[in-house]
Amino acid sequence: MTLALYLSRQVGVRIVAVLAGLVALGLSLDMLENSARIVEHYGVAGLGEYALLRAPLVLVTILPLGVLFGAALAFLSLAVRNEMVVLRTAGYNTARVLLLLIPLAAICGVAQSYLAGRLGPAAEQALVERFPDLFKTRAIEEEIWLRDRHAVIRIGRVEADGATLGDISIFRIGAGGKLMQRIDAAAAQYSNAGWLLEAVTVQRPDTVKEQVAEMPWLTRLNPASILGAARRPELVDTGKVRQILAGALPGGGRGTPFYAVQLWRSYSAFVVPMVMFLFGAMASFGHSRSGGGARYVALGLVGGAVFVLTDGVFTSLGEVGAMGAALSAFLAPGLFFAIGLWSIVVIEE
Repeated sequence: MTLALYLSRQVGVRIVAVLAGLVALGLSLDMLENSARIVEHYGVAGLGEYALLRAPLVLVTILPLGVLFGAALAFLSLAVRNEMVVLRTAGYNTARVLLLLIPLAAICGVAQSYLAGRLGPAAEQALVERFPDLFKTRAIEEEIWLRDRHAVIRIGRVEADGATLGDISIFRIGAGGKLMQRIDAAAAQYSNAGWLLEAVTVQRPDTVKEQVAEMPWLTRLNPASILGAARRPELVDTGKVRQILAGALPGGGRGTPFYAVQLWRSYSAFVVPMVMFLFGAMASFGHSRSGGGARYVALGLVGGAVFVLTDGVFTSLGEVGAMGAALSAFLAPGLFFAIGLWSIVVIEE
């Protein structure tokens, strides 16, 4: 237990240090771009609030690489101090050492899942609401499709406040997927009473078109949900994802494959830190005077970077429906876990 705590502390401290540096760098670059506008609209105090809300979004992006770099530095440090030699002499090969780090990997996995599925989406939404002048500067004219209960909705234009829509089509679907009604409207306005469609054309199968000046639109969609769908946020609350997939909430314009992938990635997040530990552990081979440690650090960092790239490609394929959601979430972690473990076994032999 004492050895496990010691190793976890060595790796954990370096992971935290690397993450702190990367987050500070990311925030600095972001603030250089936006600080003038923030001070102009929200004063100097707005800079601190912006940084506080932006930090989780930066952290969720760089956490896997931070785990990789931190683990590599920790194992290189152990090799430089000959502690890995002592551990191997005592019967602790690299794989056995990694087993002692499973609790730390689990903590990192929980942090990644919580950041991507809870804190990140909340921070992103709060950022948009608190700093509207930075994010709500223009209308969104890209066509979006939404689903609300038994209706499929197409929206051609969303104004900056989300309360005014243009070029709307509503397709009401009946049993067996049969189209029961189509409603086209030139515009829609939101008020305390709900949505009101303007310049409406209603058509049902085997009936003539009916045109009316105005019509109430009963839907669970509101300006915030429509704006969120139109902006296509990368982070979606895991609880909301489950409700969308179950049909309890209207879809956010991304399609079922996207939300299914997000759900499965919340599970695969627990595997990713151990993959990074495997590649970071390559730095434990070689003596500091031989230069071998640096060579293996480079090999591990390249392997970890390729994993991140491959994982992103598989995720994109899953989000567009070209690959099963579970497969797209677990294929890269599973594949690179095997590659990393095989590499360590081969090198150690």
